[in-house]
Amino acid sequence: MNDSRIELKVGFFVAAGLALLALLVLSFSRGNTLFVRTYDLRILLPSAAGLKPTADVMMSGVTIGKAIRLELMPDGRSVAVDVVILAKYKIRTNALVAIDTQGFLGDQYLSVTPSTNMDAGYFRNGAVVWAETPFNMQEAVRSVAGLLDQAKKTVTDLDFAINNINRSVLSMQSLSNLSMTLSNLETMTSLARSMAQGADDLIQSNSPVVSAAVTNLRSFSEKLNLMADQLDGIVKTNRPVVNEAVQNLRDTSASFKQVAADLEAGKGLAGGLLKDEAMKAEAGSLLTNANNVAAAFATFGTNLNQRGIWRMLWKPKQTETSEKSRDPAH
Repeated sequence: MNDSRIELKVGFFVAAGLALLALLVLSFSRGNTLFVRTYDLRILLPSAAGLKPTADVMMSGVTIGKAIRLELMPDGRSVAVDVVILAKYKIRTNALVAIDTQGFLGDQYLSVTPSTNMDAGYFRNGAVVWAETPFNMQEAVRSVAGLLDQAKKTVTDLDFAINNINRSVLSMQSLSNLSMTLSNLETMTSLARSMAQGADDLIQSNSPVVSAAVTNLRSFSEKLNLMADQLDGIVKTNRPVVNEAVQNLRDTSASFKQVAADLEAGKGLAGGLLKDEAMKAEAGSLLTNANNVAAAFATFGTNLNQRGIWRMLWKPKQTETSEKSRDPAH
């Protein structure tokens, strides 16, 4: 009987130990918060970035909770981190959650940064929180490696360009040409200096003449200004006359345009002469007859001057002797 009681006691202690062990395991899996009030949050991240399933959750350097599970979302593009937060620590809905590192090569943890806006509410049990994209060291190293490759390529291109410059620009022929150019430039500079000195000497020697020319030019300019003022006064004084003359010119121009239009249309005597062929012919015949009459009058005038008016009006009778001398039969 004593053996059965001993076995019972041993069994009781073993069961108690197993229960205590189960409680301890459960407590450690929950972040040592088995007998402390907590609430759960699910944090969604684009990438876990090396975060451990038991990582701490810290706010302002103080541990406020612990991660208990990492889970890949069905879309394969994000990770869900289930965390347990102590109930005494409240997190506002506008707080920033991100993965941070303790030191340069320390463990990673979930960092909660409170916002300065205190009007937002608090997360409740089971809330889902979107976290910022974590800093990925590997991506940074790859980016730096890409930059180093580009820098290497740039240095190679620069070295090639420098070699080309050395071969082309800094060749012996180029240096000789440059030396000759500098020599020519020095010669031109000396020549320009001599020309400037000669011009200065010329101005100094002819200073009175130049001064007189400038004085005359100033006087001429003043006279031009005076003439311009006088002309302006004349124009202002005779503006009505000028306007009337301009208007007359416009009217005359309009009249000439009208006459030209009438001539083109064949109106009037001149227009008819230009356009009507029959009238042209009649006008030509009239001019011919007038020329003939003028010629006859000219002949009459000539005879009148030579013979006199009585000889022109009186014609003497012919004698028989004259008639006979004119008759060839006799």
